Amino acid sequence: MARISVKGDRFVDNQGRHVILRGINLVHKGNWENGIINYIPSWDERVFSNLKKWGFNLVRLGIIWDAVEPRPGEYDEKYLDWVNRMLDLCEKYGIYAYLDMHQDLYSVLYSDGAPEWATITDSQPHIEGDIWSDAYIISDAVKRSFDNFWNNTPASDGVGLQDHYVNMWVHIAKRFAGHPALIGYDFLNEPFPGTQATAIFEALVSSLKEALSQAKGTHYAFEEVMEMLSHPEGKIKILDFIEDKKIYQSVAKAVEPLVEKFDKGALDGFYRKISQAVRTVDRDTIIMRENSYFSNIGIECKAQPIVYENGTREPQQAFSPHGYDLVVDTEGVQWASNNRIDVIFDAHRRTQQRMGVPVMVGEWGAHGDYSEGLYHIEHILQIFDKYMWSSTYWCFYDGFENTPVLGVLKRPFPQAVCGRILHFRYDYQSKRFYMEWDEENGHAPTIIYLPQKEFEVENIKDFSVERMGQSSLVVIEPTGRKRSISISL
Repeated sequence: MARISVKGDRFVDNQGRHVILRGINLVHKGNWENGIINYIPSWDERVFSNLKKWGFNLVRLGIIWDAVEPRPGEYDEKYLDWVNRMLDLCEKYGIYAYLDMHQDLYSVLYSDGAPEWATITDSQPHIEGDIWSDAYIISDAVKRSFDNFWNNTPASDGVGLQDHYVNMWVHIAKRFAGHPALIGYDFLNEPFPGTQATAIFEALVSSLKEALSQAKGTHYAFEEVMEMLSHPEGKIKILDFIEDKKIYQSVAKAVEPLVEKFDKGALDGFYRKISQAVRTVDRDTIIMRENSYFSNIGIECKAQPIVYENGTREPQQAFSPHGYDLVVDTEGVQWASNNRIDVIFDAHRRTQQRMGVPVMVGEWGAHGDYSEGLYHIEHILQIFDKYMWSSTYWCFYDGFENTPVLGVLKRPFPQAVCGRILHFRYDYQSKRFYMEWDEENGHAPTIIYLPQKEFEVENIKDFSVERMGQSSLVVIEPTGRKRSISISL
């Protein structure tokens, strides 16, 4: 497999081609069996064969801290053997992968992530909400666990929690560095600021209160807005209100300084520390730098590119944001808002431009089995085309081949392009793919994925076709000049 690296704001391969990576999350959070958690799923070769036929050339492969380091400083090599098997299957089917250390609510005690020994709550209570993610805001145990992680509080063996985490990642990097399928490390899923989240959430509600009061010409109390948020009818009214892009942007903008404090403080420090440690054993694999949890909903991430203590900027880094409309994880995902998702990804675009790095959208979608609302998935994919972003959809599960959303995800896109892509797009109504690119004296062929066997090509006469079941790869040899292609499906 060609090696993937970062060049400016692009992913490129070692043949100089501009690479677009589109794929899916493979994350098994574990299931209880005979009193223990089994972290090894039943995924087999058919999964990867299907991903290849669907045009996916990337997976975000989830791993769990509790599975890797069940006891302080002891690593489960059998679990890492399984990770290696997954990477080998990726290689066999020509699919790239990056490793995601996944967590939800910090710990295996509350959802998935850190082992029990690394969960220090200071005896704070855990409280669950109507939606699983509510606990980020209402559970003092979850917030205090994150506080102790960011503060590097010692575990029972006297070693700091964050130090344990960094050492674990160094062990992982030693084991997998150089694997042909592995392109990146996603060190921590959706970093959460801990107790600071209380002030951030209260500021969000206060900002919403001010916007409501101004728009309605009446005074809303903080408690009134909280009451609205606690009932379905009130939530619908608020969602309708912030359907207006300017209002939603203003609400998010008011909270930026609080999120920025975490971005430029504990989070930047964490990425500097862990990246520097991993670079002692692996100098090349791309670091996928995430935004904080709150930037998933449109609060602009103000984090800095990874720069080491000696002032050297990490050359192989990408921005890996997540983006979900506020109705995610509810039945309302069928009616997700294109306006609100525009605000979210516009904020991520500004972060990318400030950082000057490629984007790998690590999570988006989460549409489930619904057949309604697929316009939202189409809309997001068109955003990714516009900015030439790579992405991994959330998420794969058994039976995914029967979900309506797969029909939207299987779409034409350029997998590897000689030189530099100038722009590309796919129109769902006309079923037409269009791309312009500058080959910049490149020598490797351009490869375009198409989800079917029958199609018509315009502007290009000399090309070959490789079949993958019902799908096709169009292969175009370079000429060294600017070119365009139009393909009708």
